Amino acid sequence: MIKPLTSLRFFFAFFVFLSHLQGIKSDNPIFNWFVRNIFFEGYIGVSFFFILSGFVISYSNDLKISKNKFDTIRFYKARFFRLYPLYLLTMLICAVSIANISWSTWLINIFAVQSFLPTINNHVINAPSWSISNEFFFYFSFPFIFPFINKYKITSVLLLIILSIILFSLSLKVPDAYIKFVYYINPFSRLLDFSLGILLYHFFKYINSTNHKKLTTSTWEYLAILLLIVFFLPHNAIPRMYRFSAYYWIPMSAIILIFAFEKGRISKLLQNKILVYLGEISFSFYMIHLFVITKMLPFLDDTNPIATLFIILLATLFFSILLFEYFEKPVNKFLKRKFLST
Repeated sequence: MIKPLTSLRFFFAFFVFLSHLQGIKSDNPIFNWFVRNIFFEGYIGVSFFFILSGFVISYSNDLKISKNKFDTIRFYKARFFRLYPLYLLTMLICAVSIANISWSTWLINIFAVQSFLPTINNHVINAPSWSISNEFFFYFSFPFIFPFINKYKITSVLLLIILSIILFSLSLKVPDAYIKFVYYINPFSRLLDFSLGILLYHFFKYINSTNHKKLTTSTWEYLAILLLIVFFLPHNAIPRMYRFSAYYWIPMSAIILIFAFEKGRISKLLQNKILVYLGEISFSFYMIHLFVITKMLPFLDDTNPIATLFIILLATLFFSILLFEYFEKPVNKFLKRKFLST
């Protein structure tokens, strides 16, 4: 476990949480400005998670692959056991409040293929779960992509650039109604984020092997955060299709790379036990947050939006801890012990 990156998972899950608070009503123009211009952009957390996924999966499996001890089926099982139980439970929780779910929608969500469908909005049970659909696709692709990138690093960089240029040059041919699907949801386009994470791991590995100690100082951590802020500030001037992914690739990659070294002052802070624990519950937090928001928001006093935000946040944290401690963690341990023990 790279503790600073684990802690950062919660902060970016919190960004996604903020992006779903568009329903908060307020007479305060300053708060409304924050909702429209800051909170709304919180979906950038998804880019962080996709890039981080490629980085961490590479970090965890590189040694096994290099020693020819990587078991593809075992890898698939481990990733399935890690995500699917909570994915299924939160889907069932959300389904309770949805009337007349069709059999096709049930099947699409049970098999986690919703992110492949341009008509995804017609098949939503737990909206954030589309990104887990993507993660399953990434995990399926990993045993094929990693060896290629490992062998052809420069070619992979060029290929990533070329594919990105092709993808975004096609934007004029994509109807406005499908821009979000193509550039934000579609697993084939978001595979670029995941592949970037794998490339980022190889860069991290190279820096470690050449002993670039200067990159482990606190200054680089401050600069990585500053870089994200610099990209964030003019975001309203950038077309949204770029902001869905590629626009934030550089600052997100910088943050993941620099904090993976665990050396600076901010890294030390992020290794705090409470922050690491928040990072550990971030998957539960992410999967249940929108359900809590939609169920609580209509019943809260809209005269004090800041209090509303904190009440919903505390409730989401409470249910996240319950899910993590009494379902996610024990079920994952049971499945690993039952099906993956050697």
